Amino acid sequence: MVPLSVYLYGVNSMDERPPFGYPELRSLLQQQYQRTYLREICTTPRCIADPNANWRDAVAASFVREIYVFEVHTTREQDEAFIREFNARPNVNHYSGLSRNCADFAKMVVDTYFPHSAHRDVINDFGMTGPKAIARSFTHYAEHHPELQLRIIRIEQVPGTYKRSSDCREGTEQTVRSTKWLIPIAVLEAQAIPALAGSYLLTGHFNPDHDLRNHPSEDVAQLYEQLDAAKQDGDTDRQKQLKHEIKADSEREVGTDEQWNQYRSRFEEVLRSAIDDKVIADRRKMETMFRTLQAHGHAYLDENGQPRLEIASGGEVRRVGLSVDNVFSDGSDRKLAMQVLLARTNALLSAQSNHRELMAQFQSDWSLLQRAEDEVRAHGANPVIAARTTRQ
Repeated sequence: MVPLSVYLYGVNSMDERPPFGYPELRSLLQQQYQRTYLREICTTPRCIADPNANWRDAVAASFVREIYVFEVHTTREQDEAFIREFNARPNVNHYSGLSRNCADFAKMVVDTYFPHSAHRDVINDFGMTGPKAIARSFTHYAEHHPELQLRIIRIEQVPGTYKRSSDCREGTEQTVRSTKWLIPIAVLEAQAIPALAGSYLLTGHFNPDHDLRNHPSEDVAQLYEQLDAAKQDGDTDRQKQLKHEIKADSEREVGTDEQWNQYRSRFEEVLRSAIDDKVIADRRKMETMFRTLQAHGHAYLDENGQPRLEIASGGEVRRVGLSVDNVFSDGSDRKLAMQVLLARTNALLSAQSNHRELMAQFQSDWSLLQRAEDEVRAHGANPVIAARTTRQ
């Protein structure tokens, strides 16, 4: 079993997660994982060196894609039954995109816990099992069983040089939304387009971001359970109160448009100050920072196994920590650290609402940027950088 922090970010704890991601860094973290955990079983040159080896998908997955997690409460008895069931199975699986793909495995796992809770969408996925159909059917099941306390978590793709991952879509949805498929169908079988669109809109529509906003935390999940009890008791006043609390808690978790706009305005102040004080040359330098570091920098692991990057600049080598935990450590260039964090914060604030961090996580990132200001000031930069920004 791979620890969650390794699967998401390739590191041993969430405090060590990198502020940005690019191929060399991910490869470095994968190599460290192989040496630490797979040394005895991944021994052939093909296993070790193949960039497409399956084990690599279990390390720093959020570098290359956005990830949704659907969390519910289970009992000890259910967990033990699941372990017995899977221990009894042969450790062999012959992958088939049509009948034994990753979504089929997810369906099997979910149905082991909650029988008949996850379903294929035969029509919209053209007979295959798709991940979005499993997520949709299980979400509907959990919403009808509030005692499961459904919580949906979105892990954003780490800002960096990897191409932004595309949204997961069902077959009819992909056909209707993609010109790659829509144009040939329009030419060969135009009458099929309304049928495909109607099938998706009537039976296959599912927006995980919308459901995340309804189920963003454990507190909200508990309120939904209380709301269900109030409905069964016919207590209308209690229902109104709980609905108000659910709305307020959801907005606090996700953030309102006003909050996000305030952070964007404050970020512009920080960026202007950084430019004025020559921490970074201009906005363009900030927007291309990740590509510059990828092209001219070199990632390596320090004595603690944490990633760092060095880059030649002006005839000297500058180094910066590449984790939240070591970005301000000894030997890490504070000015370069702030440049990285400016680029990261800009990427987070530029993301569309359905692809951005929850507010609590972003506020943690914002605190890191504020600390960068303090670190730059303490190491000889103009103190105006910190003074010009109104802090929360």
